[in-house]
Amino acid sequence: MSDSTSFDSAKSTFAQTQTKYTSLSSQVRLNSINGEVSSLATLVAKLPADIGEVRKRNYVFRSYLEHKAEVFGEHWADIRRRVERNLDTETASLVKQYDDITPAIDRIGRLENLPDRYIDAVNDFVQKVTQLEANITSATERISSLYTTLKTDVDDTNNQLNEIRWMCDERDEASFKFLAEENIFLAARAEWLATGKGKDDPDGVLYLTDQRLIFEQKETVGKKLGIFGGKKAQELEWEIPLHQIEGLEHENKGFFGGKDIIHFTLGSGARYPKISVEVKGATTNKFWIAQIQRMTKGETADERAIPPDAEMLTALRNAPTQCHVCGGTLPMLTAGQLQMTCDYCGTVIRI
Repeated sequence: MSDSTSFDSAKSTFAQTQTKYTSLSSQVRLNSINGEVSSLATLVAKLPADIGEVRKRNYVFRSYLEHKAEVFGEHWADIRRRVERNLDTETASLVKQYDDITPAIDRIGRLENLPDRYIDAVNDFVQKVTQLEANITSATERISSLYTTLKTDVDDTNNQLNEIRWMCDERDEASFKFLAEENIFLAARAEWLATGKGKDDPDGVLYLTDQRLIFEQKETVGKKLGIFGGKKAQELEWEIPLHQIEGLEHENKGFFGGKDIIHFTLGSGARYPKISVEVKGATTNKFWIAQIQRMTKGETADERAIPPDAEMLTALRNAPTQCHVCGGTLPMLTAGQLQMTCDYCGTVIRI
């Protein structure tokens, strides 16, 4: 015969397991999978429009985005059919297992005056509920494995689009003008290591375009205790034509090498012979160096989703560099500019 302690323990176990069993009523229908599938379907369907949005904002690179969206759509159509088919099969099996356990609850209630049989019935109930929970986990893993890779790729693509949106926002807020037909390829938060001591080194945004490397200070300076007061500082610190970059070196400093630093060696005519910058965020200094090298070698040309304006390119090639009145050097054209004014004599020259 079972003692009262074992019987009381079985009653407590039964109450806890019954609560768990009740909570499984929604899980047997694999609602978490349904939610993920619905969310993924929405993301895949929205991608073409989201990509179109950044194209309208004149981000011309990463032409592979359109192709990825097309491939996602094709793959998702097939994956979704398999997911839905497996969902029907797995859900039907799990619901049946759940329903088959239900009579055990009433049976246990009728055995309270028979401790030994009560304890055996509770143990059997616990075993069945535990097995059902394990079957739900296994079914969820089997079905989610059908779309996990696609979901990861779609999420990565959306992260790329968020990065591009941020770059476009920073470009639109810039304190300087970009050159005519100049397009941003990459941007990151960065710190110009101007003093070499860390103190008063400006923080801002580093831009890599198809024509220049640019650093703009963009931060709040003069805050007390690092929190209160201060004023916004935003100005162009330097810009380097890509052809003036003669050397690139990476260095990792700080705790566990957490500071990603790039050292630039610049050619004649540059404002500084050397410049050092710490790039911040998810991208590393090695990644930035690789992209700068690709851009300077012309390896990014095939990534353009929007071809340059042929008429504008012709006009730029034919634009004068010296004033025909005083002979002074004319300023470089900026985006949308159709005329130049000589800084020396004021002559207006239209292109």
